[in-house]
Amino acid sequence: MLRPSTDRLAVAVLLCAVLLASFYAGVLFEGRRVARAAAVELQDLQRRHARTTAWLRGERTEAEAALRHRITTLENQLTDDQKEADAAHNTHLAGLGAGTVRVHVPVVLPTSCQPAGIQPPGLSGAEPGPTYAELDPAAAASLAGISHDGDQAIRELNHCIAQYGEVKQAFTAWRQKLQELDHAQTR
Repeated sequence: MLRPSTDRLAVAVLLCAVLLASFYAGVLFEGRRVARAAAVELQDLQRRHARTTAWLRGERTEAEAALRHRITTLENQLTDDQKEADAAHNTHLAGLGAGTVRVHVPVVLPTSCQPAGIQPPGLSGAEPGPTYAELDPAAAASLAGISHDGDQAIRELNHCIAQYGEVKQAFTAWRQKLQELDHAQTR
């Protein structure tokens, strides 16, 4: 027979072992429950992430297509404007070459070359009247070419500015959409 103190010690050790085993079983059970909940939450986050990513890709593709369309429209407009300006310039050059278009420029004659006593109507005798000289057709065509090239460069610059504006507007809209999405997710 065991002594009463040994019996009590054995019971106390057994009770401690049961309590310790129960504690570890509870910790293990709770750990698994938390792990399952975390796994479910992770799967939910992954599904939401996949949906959001797919939506963003679709939105980006749509925005890029709209931007490409607007830029193509601008390029077509520039091409049409350049063709129209080239046609008008070529018509002007043809008129200069045929002699149907003449270019007169005002010239200032020294007072010694002014004809005496002949004044255009509306001018006093003290004011010399305007005198004009006709440009050679080749010189007039050369001057017209300079202005045509300048106008073409201005049209191209305006086209670049319009393209920049379109890209900036698309980027601003995209950034705003992302900020709204970020706000919606943090709420």
